[in-house]
Amino acid sequence: MKKTPLLILISFLTTTIFCQPVPDKNIYLKLSGGRVSFGSGDFLGYSFSFEAARNIVKKPSFGLDKLLIGGELIFETGVKNPVIQNPSIDDLLAKTFNHLSTTLLWTKASYYPFKKIIRGFNIQVGPTLGHSYRSTEFRRSRSTDAIGQTTRVSTLSFNNNLIYGYRISTGLEFDISKKIITGFRLDFSNNNEAEINTFAAIKLGIKL
Repeated sequence: MKKTPLLILISFLTTTIFCQPVPDKNIYLKLSGGRVSFGSGDFLGYSFSFEAARNIVKKPSFGLDKLLIGGELIFETGVKNPVIQNPSIDDLLAKTFNHLSTTLLWTKASYYPFKKIIRGFNIQVGPTLGHSYRSTEFRRSRSTDAIGQTTRVSTLSFNNNLIYGYRISTGLEFDISKKIITGFRLDFSNNNEAEINTFAAIKLGIKL
């Protein structure tokens, strides 16, 4: 069975991060969770992610505190439900059904420019590759029963696609202890399906 590009990237990432000898507290594992806005605020959803990265900077300087190389597995899902029972004409025309779920692998470099001033400020960038499942309302109408109650009738379309693009993130991280870190982030992403999303989240991680 042929390996998909996503599996190849995961295998390469795992080998790069974990199969090389590194000094103490050089591996970072992080969890993030928050809200994602699909499109230009079309509808909202939730996103959760797991990151594994390795710091390749051995001697920090003022302009380069850390440089992490690694990847992040991201899960995003959101749905917009219209009015089903007794929809008005405005409800029928303006509010449509939308559902989107994506699974992405983000290979990235995380740049921490400052050692002491705004320590923990970071910029992250890299390509993304993954799978997207979308269902949308293709056609809608109203059906009226014998007692005058109306119900929305929808015809849906479905898409399963391989998606690729890029993601940019910025945020702040704080050391709770020598091993535990926390912080927040704000992401911007774009892909070949012209889906421009933003993501705001909190994160929690450990240093190994």
